[in-house]
Amino acid sequence: MKTILYVYHVSNIGGGSYCLLNILKEVNRQIYKPIVLLKANGSLVDEIRKLDIEVFFLPTLSTVPYNQTMLSISAIWDALKTIFSLKRFEYILKEISPDLVYINTMMLYPYLRIAKRKGFKTLIHIREHWPVNEHKWQRKIAIEHINRYSDQIIAINSFSSRMFNAKQKENIIVYDWIDLKDRYEYCPMSKLLGEDAKKLKVYLFTGGLQKIKGTYEVVKGFSKHITEKNERLLIMGINMKQINAGRNALIRNILALIGYKTYSFKVFEAIKNDCRIVCIPNTYRIKHILEQAYCNISYFTMPHANLALAEAIILRTPSVAALTPESLEYSNNGDLAILFNQNNENDFAEKIRLLKNNERTIHEKLRNNSYIIEDMFNKNKNVQKLDKVYKNLLS
Repeated sequence: MKTILYVYHVSNIGGGSYCLLNILKEVNRQIYKPIVLLKANGSLVDEIRKLDIEVFFLPTLSTVPYNQTMLSISAIWDALKTIFSLKRFEYILKEISPDLVYINTMMLYPYLRIAKRKGFKTLIHIREHWPVNEHKWQRKIAIEHINRYSDQIIAINSFSSRMFNAKQKENIIVYDWIDLKDRYEYCPMSKLLGEDAKKLKVYLFTGGLQKIKGTYEVVKGFSKHITEKNERLLIMGINMKQINAGRNALIRNILALIGYKTYSFKVFEAIKNDCRIVCIPNTYRIKHILEQAYCNISYFTMPHANLALAEAIILRTPSVAALTPESLEYSNNGDLAILFNQNNENDFAEKIRLLKNNERTIHEKLRNNSYIIEDMFNKNKNVQKLDKVYKNLLS
């Protein structure tokens, strides 16, 4: 039996860690023994242990700064933590002696060198979007390092794959598969909104309070441009009761009093000014909510993988999303979503009007062609790709 060591730095379920959990669930346990290395305890650890998979911890496990300047204290400190942790990583490799070291993000790339020099097979899963013209020196180092020390590169989409000149290695795209079968829970929109929702148009935003997902822009854009009395904005990922209590809320309010409004303060202030906006905590079982939504809004302020867009299309829910390489790819070159120019409020408003004026056409396209995206993110298809990668590396 071959041992695969999965390395990741996030221990809570969401984003890349959620996708890692999906990968672990599909490992052929008759052939491979998965072991996971994380930075700390968290909700992800509980789920991994339910799968009877052993978890190791490396508290100093750190990512190098991603697509940002190195001329800051935090960036320098992160880089130093990475360097300091490499020796301890070497000890862990010696203890586990894996047949394959699987790095689950581009920004843990320094750990590839240690694994490769110790004679282990290496694989890195690219989840990032790093434009050619941004922080060129750091990008060059990262890509040269990955090309040199990885036996296999896999990427979550076409843009991530094209970032690398893999020479004789084939870059394989393995999409973070979408399987909504176990993500259904009866959750009527009326219950979420606290009012009869039969005649309401509910715009769904699943970005929580993440700045790169454009929460503030969505809230302000909704209040300014989506103004009908029967329209609602449902924000998933914000628990107002928790966020408005405790020390962080106190500090945020004090800073506002002296003239400094944090991002979260501005978001909450804008939400309070529009009674048509409702916030709910994150939920894994999102299927029924997406099915009821009038529209899914995605307002990434920088290019990024967009699984929520793909999920909406698969469920045939119209989407208005920022135009990025990823949103183009995940919407059949824009045919199955309405894409607005990124960070352009006026174009966002225009595309909302376009949705309202073309509802029948948009729903017809989704009915006829959503299978294209469903096939792209098909679990069995992408699991087979990954199984083939394991077999090629470990046979």
